[in-house]
Amino acid sequence: MDGPADPLEEEVLRLYREPVIGAGYGNTYGEANIQNLVKKYRALGEADMRRMTEMLTAFSRSGDLASSYVSVGALHALGKRDAVEAAYEWAKSQDDPAMFAHHFDIGKSIADHFVGR
Repeated sequence: MDGPADPLEEEVLRLYREPVIGAGYGNTYGEANIQNLVKKYRALGEADMRRMTEMLTAFSRSGDLASSYVSVGALHALGKRDAVEAAYEWAKSQDDPAMFAHHFDIGKSIADHFVGR
């Protein structure tokens, strides 16, 4: 039996899943997910900010396209340039690097439009 779940990790994972990307016009490309992740990050203390940055960075290198580009969008909005660049470098090693890079560009654009910096 596992120990108690990490509440921050649970909340971050929930923010990736809710609302469902593409389920309606209000979250066609994950704009609400990016906004909610950034809002959550900005409400944290310094130690939890570091932990959440680690989670976002790990998810930015996920083979799950939605998770990776939402992560890149959130990292971009938070000014985490090194993590964004690392995600683009990681994408170069994938079977379809152009697809990942294109979606990362979308995530950054969404962040610029819906969150700002």
